[in-house]
Amino acid sequence: MAEHLRAADADTAALQARLDALESETHSLREVLTERLKRDALDEALPTGRGQRRSRDADKRQKPRGSRGSRGSFERRSRSPEPPSGGRFRWVRGDDDAKSLARLVVGAAMPDAVVGFPVDLHAKYEANVNTALKGVAIAARRCLEDRDLHLACAPRFRDNRNELTASVYPLLERPPDPDAPDVEVLTVARATDYRVLAGAVAKRARDGQTSRLRAIGAAAVFTAARAVATAREYLADDA
Repeated sequence: MAEHLRAADADTAALQARLDALESETHSLREVLTERLKRDALDEALPTGRGQRRSRDADKRQKPRGSRGSRGSFERRSRSPEPPSGGRFRWVRGDDDAKSLARLVVGAAMPDAVVGFPVDLHAKYEANVNTALKGVAIAARRCLEDRDLHLACAPRFRDNRNELTASVYPLLERPPDPDAPDVEVLTVARATDYRVLAGAVAKRARDGQTSRLRAIGAAAVFTAARAVATAREYLADDA
């Protein structure tokens, strides 16, 4: 009897994991379709012959430069991210939670996932960036425990230094041990200058050394993410 109960519990847990993966899959596909429909609507130009209407963008260009309506909506659409080829993406907003973002990432690791890696999480300001990175951390732990799969997260800046995209993808090789004695732990605080921290991280990377950043609180996590994104820019300039 006990064995039957354990088997039933295992089947229930497997079914719940599959339902979570399907939920994240559906959410990702819905966002991809929505963004594509928006982009198609913006790019669609109507005929411009005599007596016919012009394209929506052409009409916007005719509006006065000082018009609030002509600038605001067009700029917001122009900053919308293009759906990554073969990957997932999500705008992280204030009503999102880390567990739902983790399900999105874990769903990409499923063998039968329709939309897989990379997973791009777009976030603005410290609260949303903190939520995005929490979700990545939860997903990384689940993928490691359930599938022995290591994930990497590469933050990069978007339009300014307050907007970040965290790209999540699987590693082909086992990463360095973060608890190794030669790994320096750098504590990040709210008041830490992320550019100075980025220089320290980049210097250690040039020397073939690994850095570990420790941050507590949304402001400190935001600073750490900006430091890593800046360090990646420094290293890209070296190439």
